Amino acid sequence: MRRVLITGANRGIGLALVRKFLNRGDQVFAGYRSMENSADLLDIAANNPGEVSAIPLDVANLTSILECVQLVTQQADRLDILVNNAAVHLGDEKLSMVKSDKLLRALQINAVGPVLVAQKFIDLLGAADQPLIINVSSEAGSVSKMEKFRGYGYYGSKAAENMYTRALAFDPETDGITVIAIHPGWVRTDMGGPEAPLSAADSAEGILKVIDALTPKDNGKFFTWEGREYPW
Repeated sequence: MRRVLITGANRGIGLALVRKFLNRGDQVFAGYRSMENSADLLDIAANNPGEVSAIPLDVANLTSILECVQLVTQQADRLDILVNNAAVHLGDEKLSMVKSDKLLRALQINAVGPVLVAQKFIDLLGAADQPLIINVSSEAGSVSKMEKFRGYGYYGSKAAENMYTRALAFDPETDGITVIAIHPGWVRTDMGGPEAPLSAADSAEGILKVIDALTPKDNGKFFTWEGREYPW
């Protein structure tokens, strides 16, 4: 049994990952930002006490992160897998529409948040035998693949998350922790929209297969949900 923390676990890919980890017998700590759209997660936690703990967690709020650390520490002596999944897409924008507060909000949640969560959970991660940090990124963060205009906020924040993933991977303070970024595919979620070809369950299944196949030599890599390496 592995101890797993998933941020943004109340819907979409995050909720699908909760179900997948639960079904295979892992202990899941499921972070959610607000009660809104969290009914399914709360039901899962209520029906699986000791196996799934739904914990308030706003990755843009340091106090919330520290409170989450305290709650997890009360229930586990280690953290085997951290899945940084929480993210926002605040809409596409051309240059004339750009507003600094929206850019900063996207950066705070999508890029800075995963770093701060990793920072505050470093002791619990360090107590595991083969700890993993999985940053759910996006092909939208690939600088080399952006060959036409797509926008600023989401794309820039995901590119920053990818760079922060590399920084986490090679930071001496994370020695022994395998850190990767993963593109979950174009998924039918509130963010991906109804036309996306991939279900959240299938994306989550692919992500788990990638996680299970990871070794320390994969540290600092960028994968797709299908297990292919993706260009930065």
